[in-house]
Amino acid sequence: MVKIKIFAIVLCLFVLNCSKKTIKLKLPTEELFRISKEYFDEKKYGRAIEGFKKLVFEHPGSELIDEAQFYLAESYFNTKDYENAIVEYRFTIENFQESPFLDDASYKLGLTYYKTSPKYYLDQKRTEEALKIINKFTVRFPESEWIGEAKTIQEKCFDKLSKKELENGKLYYKLGHFESAEIYLFDLLENYPSSSYKDEARFTLALCYKKLGRKIEAEEIFEDLSKKRGKFTRKAKKELEKIAKNKQ
Repeated sequence: MVKIKIFAIVLCLFVLNCSKKTIKLKLPTEELFRISKEYFDEKKYGRAIEGFKKLVFEHPGSELIDEAQFYLAESYFNTKDYENAIVEYRFTIENFQESPFLDDASYKLGLTYYKTSPKYYLDQKRTEEALKIINKFTVRFPESEWIGEAKTIQEKCFDKLSKKELENGKLYYKLGHFESAEIYLFDLLENYPSSSYKDEARFTLALCYKKLGRKIEAEEIFEDLSKKRGKFTRKAKKELEKIAKNKQ
C-alpha cells in the first residue's frame, strides 16, 4: 500500500513537471508569441515549435501569423529537421506574399534544400532545386541582407553539379572514350563557367583533343592555362613542351 502511494506521488510530480514544459493554456496571441519567441531565443526549439504551432492553428487571423509561421520554420531548421523546415518555409512563401519575412523565407528555403543535397556522385535533384530557388531569390530580392550568402550557396551548388560533370568526363577519358569525355567537360564549361573546377575541366578537355588528333585546339588551351597562376600551370607547360618536341 505504501509503495502504491509513493508511486502515485511520483507520478503526480512527473505530470506536473511535464505540464510546466508545455504551452497548454489559452493565452492571448501577443503573449503566446512572446513566450514562443523567448523559447526560440533561448534555443529551446521544441517548446518554440509547440508555441508557434499553437498560434498558427488557433489564431490564423492574427497580425503575428506570418512571423509565427516563419519562426516555426526557423525552429525546425535549427533542430536540423530540414524536411519540416522546407514545408514551413514553403507555406510562408506561398501564403504571406506581403510579409516582411518573405525574403528571409525564400533564402532559407534554398539553403535548406542545399543542406539536404547529397554527395556530388549521387542524384543531384536537391542541388538543382536549391540552385533554382536561390537564382529566383537573387533576382527578386537583390537588396536583401542575404544576397551575399545566397551567392555563396549559388557557387557551392555550381561546384557540386560541375564536380559530377568533371568526374564523369575524367572517367570516360581514362576509359579511352574521348568523345564522350568531351561532351561532359564541354557541358561543364558551358553551364558552370564560374566553377572552381573550370581549369581542371579545360586541362582534361585539352588532353581529349590531343588524343583525338585536334592538336591546335589542345595547344590553345594549354597555352592559356600555362599563362595563368594556378594548379594546372605547370602541367600545361609540360604538355606544351611535349607538343614542341613532337613538332621537331
